[in-house]
Amino acid sequence: MFTDFLDDPIGFIVNSLNKSDLFGKGAPHPTLDVFRQTFIVIDWILVFAFIFAFIKSLKYRPKLHPKVQVKKKTFTLRNEVFKNRWAGVRAKVDAGTTDGVRLAIIDADKLADDVLRQMGKTGEHMADRLAQIKESEVRSLERLWRAHRVRNDLVHSPGFAISLIDAKRVIDDYEAFLKEVKALS
Repeated sequence: MFTDFLDDPIGFIVNSLNKSDLFGKGAPHPTLDVFRQTFIVIDWILVFAFIFAFIKSLKYRPKLHPKVQVKKKTFTLRNEVFKNRWAGVRAKVDAGTTDGVRLAIIDADKLADDVLRQMGKTGEHMADRLAQIKESEVRSLERLWRAHRVRNDLVHSPGFAISLIDAKRVIDDYEAFLKEVKALS
């Protein structure tokens, strides 16, 4: 029987089908039972292979929740607005008055906060937004924190005085941050 299959496989299958009872008039040919069992085993092997391949491929699927990334810097009208606001801060510092310096620090802090918001940082206060930045992302982060603390002392501590030299250092800290994130380019 096996040698018949090797000599003429298609003829063997056709003869086997012709000899079998396809319409239920008698017992099926034993060859058909072997084919049926073989195909059932092959079907189960293919099902398990598909499940295995599906499970293994899960680690290569794309992430459906992308993280917010800082986009490539392009020239926008907002950049010009930042530059104009920064020029106003510099003008107040250059005036050299105590009130001008205090307002310059407060305005510089507002500008830095607006830049943080544009970068996609969220939070109720600027400190919340600053906490989301890593030291490896922004090198001038510590300087920005220091400048923000001075601004908080100016606003929240009555009688807090700052010298013109210290005020210029604080403004330089804000400027370092703004240049690093390319808000002032």
